[in-house]
Amino acid sequence: MIKRIGMILLGIALVPFCIGYGWELAASSVAITYEPLVPYWFFGGFLAYILVHVLFRKPILAYVVGHELTHALFAVLFGGSVRSFHASEKGGQVQITKSNFIITLAPYFFPLYTFIALAGFWICRAGGWKGLEPPFVLIAGAAFAFHVVLTFIFLQTDQNDIREHGAFFSYPLILLFNIILTALIIRLLLARDMDFLSYLSGGIIRSIKIIIALFASLYELAIR
Repeated sequence: MIKRIGMILLGIALVPFCIGYGWELAASSVAITYEPLVPYWFFGGFLAYILVHVLFRKPILAYVVGHELTHALFAVLFGGSVRSFHASEKGGQVQITKSNFIITLAPYFFPLYTFIALAGFWICRAGGWKGLEPPFVLIAGAAFAFHVVLTFIFLQTDQNDIREHGAFFSYPLILLFNIILTALIIRLLLARDMDFLSYLSGGIIRSIKIIIALFASLYELAIR
């Protein structure tokens, strides 16, 4: 019970950071200079996936595979290992030797297929294969839309991952990390001059200002 209350309080504490980093993302998106044509390819891929999702069969198996692979990837990054892996349209399961809230919630905020496409893009750029860059940008945009849409759909259902740490903590954390990773994708793929470290520090500053303003408002209400 004490742990559950603590997770709820942590979730509430994350809300100002979601607002602060979302605000900073919006401000940065307007201020930066973008790579020529790259945003058009990216959003073309994004819209293409939306169209495919609406008109054709939903790629549930691809999502489940990516979901379980992300659990496995983050478990390995945290020093664990994978014992078994299973995925089907009815669901999936991966047995890992280590777990924490990052590993548990990673599939909901880390767009695995988008970062695979990003890796392909940067390999092409490093190799000087300019003609192969646009297809990878297109794929990255489609994969990002796939992540956003399918994650939203799956979060509408009862998920053991969310139940494990509680919705009041999980949802703000997922939202915050999605915002930050969206900024990272913009930096790595779309932007020409975006300083990601400045974005992170700017998000902290905006979040702290929101917290200060909130406490000031509560103090004024209390002394009236």
